[in-house]
Amino acid sequence: MNPRRTQQIANRIQMLVSEILQREISDPRLNTLVVNRVELARDGSFARVYVSSYQTDIDADDVQKVLKKASGFIRKNLAGKLDMRIVPALRFQWDNSVKEGEEILSAIRKLNAEES
Repeated sequence: MNPRRTQQIANRIQMLVSEILQREISDPRLNTLVVNRVELARDGSFARVYVSSYQTDIDADDVQKVLKKASGFIRKNLAGKLDMRIVPALRFQWDNSVKEGEEILSAIRKLNAEES
C-alpha cells in the first residue's frame, strides 16, 4: 500500500476508534481514553492503536485487558464506517508519552522557578 494512503487510513482509524470509545462503549474505563496515534501495517492487516488517559489513577494493565476484549466490537464498528474490504485487526498499546511530557514540563517549570 502506498505510504500516503496508509497514513490517511491510519488517521481515519484514529478518529473512528476515538469516537467509538467515547460514544459506543459503556465501560467508563474506556470513555476517558485518548487515542494518540495509529500505526497501520504496510499490508493493512493490523493497526497498532496507542492510547492514554489524562486520569492519573487509571490502571494501564486493566485498561489494556478491557481493550483486548473489546477489540472485536470496535473492529466490527469500524467495518461499518471504513470503506475497506478488509478491516485491520486492532492491537492496543498503552502510551506513556502524555505522562512523560507532563513530567518534563513540571521539571522545566521547577528549574525556571529556582532561577527566578
